[in-house]
Amino acid sequence: MEKHGTPLTMEPRNLSLLIFSMALWGLSFPAIKVALAVVDPLTLGLIRVLFGTVPLLIFVVIKKGWIPTFAPLRNDPLPFVGIALTQFFLPLSAQNIGMGMMDPATAASLSSIIQATSPIFSIVLSSMYLGEYIGKIKGMGTGLALTGTLLLVTRGGIVLGGATLTGNLLLLSSAVFYAISGVLTKKALSKYDPILIITLALVVSSFLFIPAALITEPITQLRFVSWDIWLLMFFLGFVCNGIALLIWYVVMIDSQLSKVVLFSYLIPLFGTIFSFIFLGEVIFLQTILAGFIIISGVTLAQYGQ
Repeated sequence: MEKHGTPLTMEPRNLSLLIFSMALWGLSFPAIKVALAVVDPLTLGLIRVLFGTVPLLIFVVIKKGWIPTFAPLRNDPLPFVGIALTQFFLPLSAQNIGMGMMDPATAASLSSIIQATSPIFSIVLSSMYLGEYIGKIKGMGTGLALTGTLLLVTRGGIVLGGATLTGNLLLLSSAVFYAISGVLTKKALSKYDPILIITLALVVSSFLFIPAALITEPITQLRFVSWDIWLLMFFLGFVCNGIALLIWYVVMIDSQLSKVVLFSYLIPLFGTIFSFIFLGEVIFLQTILAGFIIISGVTLAQYGQ
């Protein structure tokens, strides 16, 4: 059964690709934690975007040519500007500024919780603007996956004391931006190749990040960055902003947005596992339980109507 020409169930190949991309994004969290100890947030965002832009742009230009590559941006700029703003520049900026306004003792856990609401906004927006069907079972699966995510990132308790309303709202806005980006991307995929969308959106976001980073943070800090941190930033830029996002877009062509976004609930699970492996962070019994709940919720929403 299909609605609006989009299958309600996902092929095993797309399922595997999605899980792989979630694992890459989960691996990005320990990488970001290490990099942020040396590089300021907006500068890190700029370097990530540049490391994603340069190799992808070179590849696309060689494949398509300079003029055909940039013709869509010149003739139809709104999709690429919109995706650049909502996928890269605005959510990263809101997250960085918002977390700076929050209580350091609760900023990480609380921001993770707020960011985890993005699939909820995506499901609502996909129903409103893409005509995707949301049934009872999909809704139950969504709620179950969100419950598991809350257990995972809070370890059973949410501390709100000391966090400012402005910081909370900025973090919430970043989740909304990601949801809007999903809708914009789904529409753009009907006209343009996934790699072209990512490349042109990264080009636009680079020009947005350059003045933001240069105005707010000293660029001279990069003189003291070691090669291993540069390698981490390349991984964050090319692999996470490029390869993993490309996989996400390719799968989205043949899948409902409201089902694809549910897999983002796996990111905190992978992030916790990789943080344990590479940073020695502790995994509690509750983490294992939360992981089981997340996977159960995603499975229920994936195969339910």
